[in-house]
Amino acid sequence: MSVSVLRLVRRGIVVVLCGVFTAGVAWANGEEFFGDKDTVLDTYFFGHIKDTDGKVLDNAVVTVIAKNLNMKFPFRNDAPGHFRSPDIGKAVKGLGKALDPSQLEITIVKKGYVLAAPVRLPGKAEGGVGPIDVVMKPAPAATPSTN
Repeated sequence: MSVSVLRLVRRGIVVVLCGVFTAGVAWANGEEFFGDKDTVLDTYFFGHIKDTDGKVLDNAVVTVIAKNLNMKFPFRNDAPGHFRSPDIGKAVKGLGKALDPSQLEITIVKKGYVLAAPVRLPGKAEGGVGPIDVVMKPAPAATPSTN
C-alpha cells in the first residue's frame, strides 16, 4: 500500500512540474507564434459609419482601393458602426510595391443608403489614419419606369 501512495505522490509532483514549466508559454500569450515583428502596424484606416440622424449603421461593406496598384481591400464594419481596415501598408509592401497615399480611396456600400459626401482621407502616409467619420443618407426611392 505504501508503494502505491509513493507512486501517486511522484506522479503528482511530475504533473505539477509540467504545469509550472508550461505555464510560461500560456502567460506569454503565444509569444512564440506571434512575435513582436508581427504586431507592428503600417497603414490602416479606422472610423465610424452613421446616418444623417446620427444613428450608427452596421453591416456596411467598406473597401479601400489602391488605384495605382489595382488592388481592393474589402471588409465589414461592426454593430456599433466602427470599422478598421486590414493593414493596407503591410499588404502592399509585402508584395514589394510602394504605397502612394494619394492613390487611395475608400468606398462604402450599405443597402438602402448612399454616401452623403465622398470619404476624405487625411494625407498621412503611415500609421492609423483616422478616425474617419462617414455619413450616409437614405437612398432615394426607385421610381417605376413607364413604357
